Amino acid sequence: MIASRRMRAAIALAVAAALAFGVAGGGAANAAAPNPPRDIPIGQLPAACNGDGRGSVCEQAALRALNHARETLHLGGYRVPSGFTEMPASHQWLILANLDRAAYRLPAIRGIATALNAIAHTGARARMDPNPWPLLQSLPGQLRIGFGSNWAGGQPNGLVAYFGWMYDDGYGGENIDCPTATAAGCWGHRQNILGFATAPVLTMGAAAIPATMSYALTIVVTSTAAWPLSYRAPG
Repeated sequence: MIASRRMRAAIALAVAAALAFGVAGGGAANAAAPNPPRDIPIGQLPAACNGDGRGSVCEQAALRALNHARETLHLGGYRVPSGFTEMPASHQWLILANLDRAAYRLPAIRGIATALNAIAHTGARARMDPNPWPLLQSLPGQLRIGFGSNWAGGQPNGLVAYFGWMYDDGYGGENIDCPTATAAGCWGHRQNILGFATAPVLTMGAAAIPATMSYALTIVVTSTAAWPLSYRAPG
């Protein structure tokens, strides 16, 4: 079964902390970009996706679907670097997220941190949203902290998971937090990726476990750079 879930606790925890520490709230609490007027389904994927999700046929099909969805919103296709479909899912997500954030003039995510990847991997193994909150609370000297976390399961690769978070996240899609058209969780994954419009520093953690089709990412806010980066997006 394909499913997606965003971290509900991200908003409650961050907002509660904001009262005392000026913490940035979760992405969905900081909506910074419009949602599509309606859910955009990915459509039929090639049969190759059933057994070779990371193969070229499935990866290219997922990228075409992403480009189509973006063009539906009049943003033009994704201008990804050479070799994009062979990259790890975490690198793909950072590139796509920054392209989407740039389209709405939002601050870029600086890169991927190993410390946050470990938290994302824990979430992916447990098939739950990653929870970086304890780590964030342990950081010294940070005047602003916050996060938004997404999980998805059942997709053949990370690009299909990203499609679900960004375009198939409304009512009628695969978002299990959106059981009705007015549910608070509708488009929550998208807003976790496109939130934090005034964040001083954004960093990502990401994990994909193809064997169990489990995918998780977390985007965290800090007031200053808190970790060395294991990967920066090109450009």
